[in-house]
Amino acid sequence: MFDKIRRKASRAVKKVVRDSAEDAAEKEAKKAISKAESEAQENSDRTVAKQYGGMKVSKKITGTMITDFDKFKKSWEKNASDPAQSVFHLLIAAYNYCLDPEIGDPMATVVLSKKHNQKDASTLTGLKLGKSNRYLFKHMAEDINIVKSYLGANYKDDYKFNEKKLAMSLLTFNSDGKYGKLFIQSGGKDNPTPIQVGKNKNGQWKIIEFSSIATGCRKPASEEDDF
Repeated sequence: MFDKIRRKASRAVKKVVRDSAEDAAEKEAKKAISKAESEAQENSDRTVAKQYGGMKVSKKITGTMITDFDKFKKSWEKNASDPAQSVFHLLIAAYNYCLDPEIGDPMATVVLSKKHNQKDASTLTGLKLGKSNRYLFKHMAEDINIVKSYLGANYKDDYKFNEKKLAMSLLTFNSDGKYGKLFIQSGGKDNPTPIQVGKNKNGQWKIIEFSSIATGCRKPASEEDDF
């Protein structure tokens, strides 16, 4: 009887610890989003605004939506030597996540740094999104226009979107050869968006930090003018 009580108590303690860890991860993710949104809205990051605000697009990454995991993985592996392509594939994964997390989650683990994923033998990659990154993806899923705004949609056109004509606008890429930062332009945000990337031992660029992508975007023009 006492063993049963101890086991029950042990399970309760483990659950509390697990829930506490998830709450902590979610709080950190919320802080990252809040900070990024604050910087964008208040224009506190004057360096970014000064250097990259108004900068012309240096490169357009185009393609079509991919919904099959194997095709997605092959496409990324083929283009992973280009950091902009890795960001482009991250956005494709995020779009799929918004529609169906079971499709988007494994895609995202392909392009994200393994350090930010969790092991899960039941998934296609043996990994699943880490707590903080999962929160960021859930946040984007609350408004799919956020992702669409990076793949060719614009708030002026009410985020009209064509899955067969994706287009990501790259402004610039700064790198020391192993780590770097890209700036891309959203069709629903005034300031450029930074994404941090790193090159692994196989010469593949992976996403290290992308919280600024998850910040909110402007309302569709038809809604902005409805007052």
